[in-house]
Amino acid sequence: MSSLICLFKPSLSIELLLSEFKKNQIDQNNVACFILDAPLSQLTNEISSSSNPNEEMSMADLGFVFATIFGVVGASIGFKMELGPIIWGIASSIGGFILGFLIDLIFTKKFKKKPETYILISIHCHKGQENIVKKIIAAHQALGLTVIES
Repeated sequence: MSSLICLFKPSLSIELLLSEFKKNQIDQNNVACFILDAPLSQLTNEISSSSNPNEEMSMADLGFVFATIFGVVGASIGFKMELGPIIWGIASSIGGFILGFLIDLIFTKKFKKKPETYILISIHCHKGQENIVKKIIAAHQALGLTVIES
C-alpha cells in the first residue's frame, strides 16, 4: 500500500479530482480530505503591525500623499482667496489627509487580502494504482505531492 498526500487551493478542480478517483475505482474510504486554515497569527495581524514595517504601507500613507497634494494646490489657490495661502494650504491639507485616509480605509476593508486556506488530500492505494493516481493529481493543479510507501 502507498499513501499519496497532495495539497490544493480550494477550487472546483478538487471536486473533479474526487469524481475522477471514483471513476478509477479508488474507494472513498481510502481518500481523506482536510482543510488547513491559516495560522492564528495570520488572522490577528493588522496591516500596520507586520514583522517588517517596510513590507506594507500604513493606513496613513495615502492620507499624507493626499494632504501634500491638496496642501500645495490649496496654498496656490489661496493667493487669490480672501484668507490667504497659509490658511487655505492648512485647510486643504487637513481635508486631503481625511479624504486619503478614508479612501485607504474603505479599500483596505473591501479588498483586504484574506488568509489563504488549503486542502490536503490523502489517498491510500495499491502499488498498481499509484501511477494512475499521480497522473490524476497532476492533471488537477496540485501545489504539492508526496508518496509515502508502507
